[in-house]
Amino acid sequence: MRRFAPGQSIVWRSIDRARDVVQTVWPWSVVRDDPGGVVLYMPVGTVGKQRTGERGGPRDRLMIRWDGGHRHVTWHSADVVRLYQEGDAFSIWIARDEATRAVVWRYINLEEPWRRTAIGFDSRDWWLDLWSDPGSDEWRWKDEDEIAWLVAEGHVDGALAAEVRAHGEEAVRRVRAGTTLLDPSWSSWRPDPAWQIPVIPPSWRDLAPR
Repeated sequence: MRRFAPGQSIVWRSIDRARDVVQTVWPWSVVRDDPGGVVLYMPVGTVGKQRTGERGGPRDRLMIRWDGGHRHVTWHSADVVRLYQEGDAFSIWIARDEATRAVVWRYINLEEPWRRTAIGFDSRDWWLDLWSDPGSDEWRWKDEDEIAWLVAEGHVDGALAAEVRAHGEEAVRRVRAGTTLLDPSWSSWRPDPAWQIPVIPPSWRDLAPR
């Protein structure tokens, strides 16, 4: 198995395999990639890719009709450490203030289990997520209105929505049981000052990059 080195710039892509569409691309710096798990880092100012086209649904956040293009989107507000264990249907995000380094929020991102590629990891974002204030054991659902709208409009199967919610409940159970990579040490972790802001490689559109 190919593993990535600390400080290496890779990308995490959300891909619709049924339609062979690269939906979203974010570059990350590798903190750790070993049998125990994957840890990535994305600082403020990182530039990703997002599809363009007609949007709708709650707060116009959902893609209704893709026009075939992508636009640049810049990450802002907080630096993020992302924790993942192979085979999981979620990753955990720890967001820290760019200036003070204090944790400002935590996030459970529900997604398909990651697949390794030559340039990083492929997955698919699952719309519904959870968030928590720093130091709190209470996890709240996020974007329930979006998944409800997608099911009502026939864009997402109700069975899949229920499955995603079950993955979220399992993720919370594991966080509380201490069987994820979430650890207080990440609150004080600092990146190597020599690391550059990660960037997207030219092959980001390729479904099987080399």
